[in-house]
Amino acid sequence: MAMGGSSGPPPGASPPAPPGAASGGPNLTSYANSLSKSMTIQEMRELHRRATADAEAKRTELRLVLASRYRELVGSSDEVLHMQARAKELDDLVRALPGLAERLARCAERIPAAGADGQDVADDFVTEEKKSG
Repeated sequence: MAMGGSSGPPPGASPPAPPGAASGGPNLTSYANSLSKSMTIQEMRELHRRATADAEAKRTELRLVLASRYRELVGSSDEVLHMQARAKELDDLVRALPGLAERLARCAERIPAAGADGQDVADDFVTEEKKSG
């Protein structure tokens, strides 16, 4: 192990990347050996401390991002359920239109026979609506 006047990276600087890191197959044993020759024990401890802190910060960041995305997903699913309920209501109303139009036409046919104002026919229509709805 190197002692005292190290030729390693200055304090606070990042160590060199492991050999072969770009190709995905670093030789970690030779990387560890080169670090032990170029860094003091204190520098290695600091490197370990920083790496551990960085990893924890990334884990925390990931948890926060995932929690945020989860909340967005739950909110979206609630909106979808709300839209589904509104669509069903609209579908029910549209399906009821032909029957309502037919009943309205029957009432309109009865108005001339009922007299000038047709109030009795309108009252009957409202009464029928209350019974059916």
